Amino acid sequence: MRITAGMFKGRRLHVPHIGGVRPTPSKAREALFNILGDIEGWTVLELFSGSGLMALESLSRGAAHVTSIEQNERICRHLQQVRGDWQLAERWRIVRAGVEHGLEMLAQTHFDLIFADPPYQQGFLERIPAWLTRYDIHGGRLVIEESARTPPAAMEGWTMTRSRRYGDTCLHFFEEEV
Repeated sequence: MRITAGMFKGRRLHVPHIGGVRPTPSKAREALFNILGDIEGWTVLELFSGSGLMALESLSRGAAHVTSIEQNERICRHLQQVRGDWQLAERWRIVRAGVEHGLEMLAQTHFDLIFADPPYQQGFLERIPAWLTRYDIHGGRLVIEESARTPPAAMEGWTMTRSRRYGDTCLHFFEEEV
């Protein structure tokens, strides 16, 4: 996989073959960041990190800091290796925890962007907004990647602003209700 834009544009990321890791396709990543526009200086929260590709794409495009939550130990070791190799220790925090526990650890934090790529069709879409509310995690924008076969869920406390399909991948964009 390659980073599509920014300071790391064209740089390759080796994604190990680990069950459940499904990197966001480049077409969907490019579209996502085109829709978001300039993210210079943003703080980003990446839930269900997996390959870490969205964290790296965000950092490449100018995000000030990214926090990634991932529970798989092997994946976290890989992400930590990448963080070191790419010299991102100051800008990329990797939290090894299940998403709910990771959010509890980050309670009362604001992020400019929250990106979630949960395992498809396992009920996480309904749990994410409840967890964000429970742990007082705020974000100006929430983007959830889901299978295009799954209809978008209503997210309490969030208003869907758009939904875009890229092959079997669908990106749902939400803004926090004030």
